[in-house]
Amino acid sequence: MLNAKAMGWSLTAGFVTLILLFAAGMLGGDHDGTAEEVAYLATNNDWMWIVPITMVGGLTMIIFTAGWISWIRNIDDSSAVLTYARYLPLLALSLSWVGILSGGVGSRTAADNADAAFALMRLSDFTGFIGIVMMLLSFFLAGTAAYFKKSGTPALMGLLGILGLAGVVMSFIPGMGFLVFMAIFPLSLLLLAFIGIQQARA
Repeated sequence: MLNAKAMGWSLTAGFVTLILLFAAGMLGGDHDGTAEEVAYLATNNDWMWIVPITMVGGLTMIIFTAGWISWIRNIDDSSAVLTYARYLPLLALSLSWVGILSGGVGSRTAADNADAAFALMRLSDFTGFIGIVMMLLSFFLAGTAAYFKKSGTPALMGLLGILGLAGVVMSFIPGMGFLVFMAIFPLSLLLLAFIGIQQARA
C-alpha cells in the first residue's frame, strides 16, 4: 500500500488523465458521430498525436487507480462495501485500456478499412463509457462510506458520494451522458485531486 504522500499525489493523476484525454479529443476534431470521426481520421495523420497522448493518459490512469485503491483501504479494509469500491476501479481501468487500444488501432486503420475502424471506435466509446460508470460507482460507495465513518472531511466525502451517484444515474438517462463526462466526472476528479494535495502536504 502507498504511503500518505505518494497516495495523495497519485490522486491528482486522475485529473491529469482527464486533461490528456480532452487534449486528444480536441486534436481529433468535433464530429457528429463515429462514421464522421472515421472519415476524418482516414484523411489525415492526426492519429500520430492522438494515440500517444491517449496512451500517456492511460498510464496516468494507472497511477490514479493505485492511489484511489490505497485511499479506500485506509478508510476501512474490512468493509464489504469498500471491498466492492476497491474492485470497481480495477474493472474501470481494464475497460479503459481496452478502449484506448481499440481506439488507437481504429484510428490507425481508418484509411485502410473503414468498417473495421468503425467497429473498433464504437468498442472504444462503449468500454470508455462503462469504465467511467464503474469509476463513478466507486466514488459513490467510497465517498458515502467515508462520510458515515467520519473519515476525512465530511463535507468533501459527502460531495464525492453525491457526485458519484448523480453521475451513475445520469449516465443512463438519454441526453445526459455529455453532462456526466463534461461536468460531473471532471468535478469528481478535481475534488479527489484537491483531497490528494491536502493529504500529500499534511
